[in-house]
Amino acid sequence: MSFTLTAWPQPTDQPLPTTVMQAQAQLDAVWATEGAAPEPRFLALARALAARFPDTEDGEGDMYDHGLELMESSPDKDRAYNIGLWARDDNFELSFNHLIVQANDLGLHVMDGQNGVVYLAHGEVLTLGPNSAASFTCRLDDAVVRKDWNAAWLECRRLAPQRLPEALTVWALMVVQGRKAPPHPALGAALAQLGGTAPERDKRVRWCLDKVPAAHRSLQTQLLDGLRNTTDLVAFVDAELQRAPSTQGTGDGGAAPAALPDAATAEAAAALGVEPALVARAEGGSPQAQCKLALKFMQAPGKGTPALVKLAVLWLERSAAQNFSLAQALLGDVLLRGWRNVPVDMARGLALLEAAAAQDDVDGLNFLAQYLYDKSVRRRPGQDTERLKDPTSQRNLARVPQLLMRAAALESPRGLFWLAVRLWDQVGTPRDDVAAKAVMQLARTRAAKYCVEQPETLALMATTPADSKEVMALAQELGRDLKQLPAVINARHAALARAVPPAAAGALPVATAPSPSSRQPRPLQDEDEDDDAHWQDTPAPRPALHVGHLALGLGMFGFVLWFMFITSLGKGSFKPIALVVGLVSAFGVWRCTADLDWGGIKRAVMSALALLPGAGFLVGAAVLLHMLRGRT
Repeated sequence: MSFTLTAWPQPTDQPLPTTVMQAQAQLDAVWATEGAAPEPRFLALARALAARFPDTEDGEGDMYDHGLELMESSPDKDRAYNIGLWARDDNFELSFNHLIVQANDLGLHVMDGQNGVVYLAHGEVLTLGPNSAASFTCRLDDAVVRKDWNAAWLECRRLAPQRLPEALTVWALMVVQGRKAPPHPALGAALAQLGGTAPERDKRVRWCLDKVPAAHRSLQTQLLDGLRNTTDLVAFVDAELQRAPSTQGTGDGGAAPAALPDAATAEAAAALGVEPALVARAEGGSPQAQCKLALKFMQAPGKGTPALVKLAVLWLERSAAQNFSLAQALLGDVLLRGWRNVPVDMARGLALLEAAAAQDDVDGLNFLAQYLYDKSVRRRPGQDTERLKDPTSQRNLARVPQLLMRAAALESPRGLFWLAVRLWDQVGTPRDDVAAKAVMQLARTRAAKYCVEQPETLALMATTPADSKEVMALAQELGRDLKQLPAVINARHAALARAVPPAAAGALPVATAPSPSSRQPRPLQDEDEDDDAHWQDTPAPRPALHVGHLALGLGMFGFVLWFMFITSLGKGSFKPIALVVGLVSAFGVWRCTADLDWGGIKRAVMSALALLPGAGFLVGAAVLLHMLRGRT
């Protein structure tokens, strides 16, 4: 036997490992405890291995020592699974790649302890150093052996940011052969050259170069320059394949689509009433027009059809390939969130947001800040949001306010509002109530939309007599020139950090800055407007007193008086008084139940019952009891 690989699922209560040592520590913790029941994914993995490389009768040709029979007859409750590999012949690499792919597809990490390599479930490979014997292309190699060109194409796109020579060479072959798009020999040859492998050492590279017609050699040179200079290989390749599909096929890899994308664009644009001039500018290569056209498709009424979603992504790709920052931001957000079932691509989505933020695009800054925050916290139903303590999460949280400050300095309403919220929650900053309230004062007029949508947040960050003067002075200073906002706030935080005693500074780093126990502020609502689950998981601040509370109290008191003096009321005043008291009580119930997050039907029924003299008092008492419980 050559060596042993270990597979295990990611524990739900631990962050994803980012180094081999973290993965080893996680695996050790997994081995230390027994599961509540047998892990079904281990049995599924063993069956997948046996199906691809069945055991032989005498055992001499076995590829794996997976223990399938024992797992089927007497399953254990181990939380990790050891699989042995026999290094018998050239099939060893095939069996190794197959194991990694099958385990990852089942959501299992794989530890190669002999070489110090970890293959995470989402495809990332962790190594101890640059010289580790790691197979970064095991999933790609497995797809090529199985002739699964869809999987191979997707894997080449995923690996594109790393610019691995093997992945670029395989991608080049598929582009030249027309495996997933009309053949484009010039682009394929440029990809092969980008990998840096000499044609004398790899006959596949030589084959790609030989397939380029003499008339297209200059185009090949131009494309190679473009590939070397672009920050997004995938967008560049996609845009080039859509811009100039070649009719000079060299392989058997599929025919051109029945309708060209531009024809589909014209049809969809006409159906949505998009100006033909905008479509013409987009097809002419204007990145601004391409991005605007994509937004038209994204904002189509309703949820949009799959065809519209595909067109929106296509035009975002074309615009992003020209380094248009807004398109990079939008496409990055789409890939990170899997907008409308677009396949998630975390690595590329993050790279696009970083590229957009580097150009000071306000959407890129805001989206990146939100992504880093979401990645660095854990939300549990019924509990406050918990910030992760690992170094990567701490670095992410420290970046959040800096990104939002840059967005606010560019007069972004969203950046301004959420900067105030993150400052108040001490995300990546020391406690500075004055700065948080001052920024929120600016948001009241410059980000009114967000303030109207979250009145509880606005009330929570209202000024007090003790800090009103200082808050307003800082707000006026920041408001005179928002471009100075990052410098002013960072200077305040630097002064606060210097003022912290050394012992306290060691215990509470500025980047983590937990809330003091005497303060205990509740986390404010999440920034992501498109993810309702985030809003539900975050406890809302206690509602302030309002006219509904007064109406509820007056209604209940009115019913008590009405019952006390019912015998002395005349027939003419009996019904009017009951009606007035009932209306007051019903209004109080309707307004107060809004703070309890009750559904509209339930609120309407309770308010209708409050109109009745007898039931109204009981309904009011029930609502009051719910409110008191919610405030304790």
